[in-house]
Amino acid sequence: MTVELVQKIREAEQKAEKLIRDTRLEARKMIKEAETRAAALIADTVSAAEAQARELIAEAEKEARLQAEPLVKAQRDEAAALRAAAQSRLAEAVAFIKGKVVNFHASS
Repeated sequence: MTVELVQKIREAEQKAEKLIRDTRLEARKMIKEAETRAAALIADTVSAAEAQARELIAEAEKEARLQAEPLVKAQRDEAAALRAAAQSRLAEAVAFIKGKVVNFHASS
């Protein structure tokens, strides 16, 4: 009976050791799966954040263009008006400079 009892204890210890090994192996697998899922979730979250950032930037750029458009048009209109005013006075300016040059050379 003692031999049988020792044998049963050894079998119980072996089963316990196997159960511990199997449990540790399963725990490692679960941790690895959790890490894989976490990495995938992080990658998805980063991708979504990048997409949202691109959208926000595009919206901001569009809004900036819309706000800048009237300012740019006003500046172009002002530049065109100044150019037209300068062009209309070009003949007068040429005549003035020509008169100064001729008078300078005539008095010399």
